[in-house]
Amino acid sequence: MDLEKEEIVKVIILEPSKKAYDVISGLLVEWFGEYIEITWRSIFENGISELQTSNFDLMITEIVFPNKDENLETTLEEITNLAGPSEVPLVIITKSDLKELPVIAFQLGVNEFFYKHQIKRSLMEHRFRNLFREIYRKKVISLQMDDSLRRFQELYGMNQTEIQDLNSLVKKFKKDLESEYEAKLNLEKEKKKMQNVFGMYVDPVVVENILNNTLSLDQKGKEMEVSVLFSDIRGYTSLSEKMRPEQVISFLNEYFTAMTEVILGYGGMIDKYIGDSIMCLFGAPVFQKEHRQNALDCAVEMIQVFELWQPKWEQIYGFVPNIGIGLASGKVIVGNVGSFQKLSYTAVGDTVNMASRLESLAKPMHVYVSEGLYNNLPDEYAKKYIYEELEPVKIKGKEGFHRILSVKPL
Repeated sequence: MDLEKEEIVKVIILEPSKKAYDVISGLLVEWFGEYIEITWRSIFENGISELQTSNFDLMITEIVFPNKDENLETTLEEITNLAGPSEVPLVIITKSDLKELPVIAFQLGVNEFFYKHQIKRSLMEHRFRNLFREIYRKKVISLQMDDSLRRFQELYGMNQTEIQDLNSLVKKFKKDLESEYEAKLNLEKEKKKMQNVFGMYVDPVVVENILNNTLSLDQKGKEMEVSVLFSDIRGYTSLSEKMRPEQVISFLNEYFTAMTEVILGYGGMIDKYIGDSIMCLFGAPVFQKEHRQNALDCAVEMIQVFELWQPKWEQIYGFVPNIGIGLASGKVIVGNVGSFQKLSYTAVGDTVNMASRLESLAKPMHVYVSEGLYNNLPDEYAKKYIYEELEPVKIKGKEGFHRILSVKPL
């Protein structure tokens, strides 16, 4: 099939490793076929020069380069400063494992961020398809505007100066149109995010399994061994009373977005947002052998990412929020619960109640885990974190006292 030039998305990949480039470009070709044109540069200066002199629709780049002495934050800022004026969407795929990088990247305007050691193919494809959809939309608008200008010129006849003036006017109109669209889009996103407070975040893994007919949408429940995570902001009600409505929405969106990125990175599925709380499952609907490790690693990283955001929230909103997290693992009943008009995939049972209870007990910026989760961790996890045994507690609906532990990074 012969494609028009305007139908092709031009991508520049700035990646020093040939092996990594082959993997990334191979996935893009698999997903988008002949609708993309890829340019590869392995040397940082060459890639930046190419970005400044050619027209690209998307840039994918590493931020760790040989013989580049600047720290990663400086390199990241340099790349975003150069891509920004050209309005080129930017995707970071890096071998670095610095925990603060995603927060810094998104604050600088990066569209997507991936760690090479944590890449989940289904999640990456989902995000790239959303990104390409937006790129195509902008290309279509630009093409329509250019075509209208050409027909206007042919109809009325214009000299070169008049054409240049009109071109400048059209470019400004395009930019204004884009800004207006982005404002509307952002408003819809804000509304959508707040709607998600009362709904379920559908993980791409769930979508993939539905499409592959490996996950049923009927209302039959089944028993599964999973890990359940609950998180909650401490003292949020009193804090929110001191904030303007737009600040409340802005803060919640930043909080939910930051935590969701971490959860999805460990294969968790967000069951629901409940006010300022999050409930998510590890090991369902798609079974994970390492669901306990994933849940615990996720909880600790959520605390660390939350700590990175605290100074910004204090600066913008005038307070320092804290978070508490509870984890439990065991058997639950999972399935689609609700009416035929609205189904929600969720889990019920003692393990869910235990995780919720531990979250309510957790001190600010602490992770509390159940004995069932702790006892079934691999041996190497005994040295990965610091575990502090707490006073046994009673759990509503369960007999006797139950052993719980607080977990901290080394």
